[in-house]
Amino acid sequence: MPSESYTPIQLVLGSQDSIEREYLTAIPYNFIMGNEGKWEMLISDRDMEVKKGEVIDIPLKEVSIPENSVALPCAFIHHALGAVLKARHTGVALVETRRKISSVIFLPIQDGMVEKGDLLAVINVFPIILTK
Repeated sequence: MPSESYTPIQLVLGSQDSIEREYLTAIPYNFIMGNEGKWEMLISDRDMEVKKGEVIDIPLKEVSIPENSVALPCAFIHHALGAVLKARHTGVALVETRRKISSVIFLPIQDGMVEKGDLLAVINVFPIILTK
């Protein structure tokens, strides 16, 4: 059910060239999550040298997240060199729209080389229903 409270927010969107702010009003919603989900693999799409402690953006083989679903990280580290902190997409990630994950923010725990085709992380994708 939508909250009675509407909250003014600023969405901060970025590209390699600029940062933009979009001003809007957000409405918190309740939802019901399905108990059957799907695992999606986040796989590197490029060879990248990584250094311990230096956060890096790693391009992925694109993963599509269906509309009306939530993606939750799997708790286990899937790559020996580090952990995925966040998935990235282009534009606003509204739950009611299809989203495409194109890269991840990766935190290396040791120096090395992430290679194209490496499994970086797994996410759990669950369908949801927005409630009134």
